[in-house]
Amino acid sequence: MSEAKIPLTAKLWFAWGQSCTYWGNRTLSKQIYRWAFDAYTRAQSYAPWWSMPVLRRAVIRGRELDDYAGAVRDFSDLIKQDPEWAEPYLQRGILHSFHGLQSAARAIADFDQFLKLAPATHTWRADAERLTERLREDLQERGWSEQLD
Repeated sequence: MSEAKIPLTAKLWFAWGQSCTYWGNRTLSKQIYRWAFDAYTRAQSYAPWWSMPVLRRAVIRGRELDDYAGAVRDFSDLIKQDPEWAEPYLQRGILHSFHGLQSAARAIADFDQFLKLAPATHTWRADAERLTERLREDLQERGWSEQLD
């Protein structure tokens, strides 16, 4: 079965989001990141089956706009939509790892799933392995469990 064609309007909004993300990274402007967030949301509205705008929106939402819960929700929705796609696990794991040891078990679970699904050539594979090992060591040093709540 072939994938549905992505409308030009969705592609243009996505491209605008990418541009805003670039300039947000250059200037560290929250306003420009909000424009990127809005552009990715618009792109997704024109092609609801297209996952990439939601992934990019979630990254902006969690890392730049400090909306941890919203970003986790977006990543979780992507995982429900396509549980075999490795990228949302990686990004959600990174986000969890930024939120201290109370989120470490979630980060480890996501990194483990990413490592299970991602090809051996994925550029973030070694980083995910290293982060997982560091988080496990940190939990062990403090006597915390790796079990999820």
